[in-house]
Amino acid sequence: MSHERNLDYLVKRRIIYRRTPIDDQPTESFDWGDYYENGTYECYELFRSRAKITTYKSLKWHMYVLWYLNPQLDQDQFHELSKYICNKRTGFVTFAVSES
Repeated sequence: MSHERNLDYLVKRRIIYRRTPIDDQPTESFDWGDYYENGTYECYELFRSRAKITTYKSLKWHMYVLWYLNPQLDQDQFHELSKYICNKRTGFVTFAVSES
């Protein structure tokens, strides 16, 4: 059964899951966005597409990025966030994640 992602949880708790580059300057700027000729490692756009997290490796990467983008979260808050993301019913992952 397919579920739509519930981003309300992230929005209500002010969890950052999208960020444009901070230090990198765009080569050109357009109405549709910025162009970086040499690319950038500072652009994070989690959960932008309809694709869901399908592997543990991808889940781990998403959790690292969320931890990096939200340094204000303490360990308990991050644990609650990770439990929410890992719950298949919330629509972020396609597989059941065990509690351990």
